[in-house]
Amino acid sequence: METTDQPGLSITVVRTGGFAGLRREWTAQPPEPQREHWIMLIRQCPWDEVDAAAPPAPAPGPDRFTWHITAQLGPDDRRADVPETQLHGPWRNLVAEVQSFEQEREGHGPDATAR
Repeated sequence: METTDQPGLSITVVRTGGFAGLRREWTAQPPEPQREHWIMLIRQCPWDEVDAAAPPAPAPGPDRFTWHITAQLGPDDRRADVPETQLHGPWRNLVAEVQSFEQEREGHGPDATAR
C-alpha cells in the first residue's frame, strides 16, 4: 500500500431550514487526482468574511435555507454559515461540487448509467 504525505481533505455541507426545517448533509473526500481542483474551490471562498464564532443569522424570509460549510485540509479547519441569499459565486460552486461528488459516489450522478 502506497502512503502519501498529503494531509487529509474533507468538505461537509449541511443545509438546514426551509419548509419544515428539513436537514440535508453532503460530504466529499476527494481522491488524490482531484485534490488540486478541490483546494482551489476551497481557497476561492471568502472564509475571512464570515465570522465562524458568531451564531448564524437566520436567513431572511420564510422557508429559507442556511448552509453550514466545513472544509478541512489537514490541520486547517474552515467553517462558515452562509444564508441562502448569499450562496452564490465561490460558495455556490463549492456546494454544487460537494453535492455532485456525493451523488456520483452513491451512483446517482451523470456517470451512473455507465456503471
